Amino acid sequence: MPRIKNITGTSGAAQERLIVMDEILGGANSLINPENFLRMINDKLTDPIGKDNFNKDISALRSKLKDYSEKNNIEVYLLNERHNGYSYSIRGFKLFEHIDEADKNLLLYATSLFDVFRGTTLHQQFHGVVKRLIDQSITTEIDSFPKNIVQLSNNTQVNGKKWLPDILSAIFQKNCLEVHYTNTKEVSTKKQLCPYVVKLYNNRWYMIAYDHTSSRTQKTNVFSLANIKSIECSTKDYVQDNHFNAADYFNYSLGIWHEHEQDPIMVHLVFSDKNVFNSIINNPLHHSQKHLLSDSNDTLNVTITVYDCPELYSLIYSYGAHVKVLAPQSAVDKVRDNMANALALYK
Repeated sequence: MPRIKNITGTSGAAQERLIVMDEILGGANSLINPENFLRMINDKLTDPIGKDNFNKDISALRSKLKDYSEKNNIEVYLLNERHNGYSYSIRGFKLFEHIDEADKNLLLYATSLFDVFRGTTLHQQFHGVVKRLIDQSITTEIDSFPKNIVQLSNNTQVNGKKWLPDILSAIFQKNCLEVHYTNTKEVSTKKQLCPYVVKLYNNRWYMIAYDHTSSRTQKTNVFSLANIKSIECSTKDYVQDNHFNAADYFNYSLGIWHEHEQDPIMVHLVFSDKNVFNSIINNPLHHSQKHLLSDSNDTLNVTITVYDCPELYSLIYSYGAHVKVLAPQSAVDKVRDNMANALALYK
């Protein structure tokens, strides 16, 4: 059971014990007899208290409830029916604001998941906020929470992560950013970008943003955070692209690739390695996947509707000789030509 911080002997020890009592009473569904009540309190204290302190705390709690009732024009008090059990006169009432065990654990789980931002000021700030909230509940310090119970990849792109606070702030505040950006051809330009979404894919961070400086008809595109050299505030207006929808922008993408002027293709694949059947069925290659296992259970037919993009062929090649492309013919030709070129390297 999580332990309360050692508060015995401090000037606020009695007040802290009242918070413990309030937390127990507020979550109780029935009367708590005095012996059990004292035991439950001591279960959350590093140094247990005796009956004398317990009785003093009961009196102090009654006084606090009386003050609260008079101040808020509501009658709430501590019952001790026939001296057999304690409860609040209002079921579920809590005198003090504090998070319960479920809330605390949820925050701690979120802290593990937030490790995806480790190395940025966002991670430090979130860790600090959670610590302050948990400290208010007088439960164990956040540092005592079991480490590494939710593990994320340690290879997440470092260079790009440092820009996340600036980009996320711009998204929320709807600010345009002046970005010094180097593209895949090592050409550096200054772009005026209005960010909409950040996306983590294959351990690399990307930003989807409207580009004031683009000459394309579709000015909303994908930018790698690793290619950003600097970010400053821009004087340009923040533009909301009416054609952009965060929910379906990557609807036909395999990862981060997006095509503005290309219709998706339906790709028909046949897998022959039984060892991968369950993996593909339980972990679809794409959300559009449809699959059918042959009557003999020897082959698995799969169709996906995606862009004709490099990531599609990387996916196909990853299965080697255990997958065959049946359609469309354009994809069949690309795979066959690439395989022939690869084989020629070994002649």
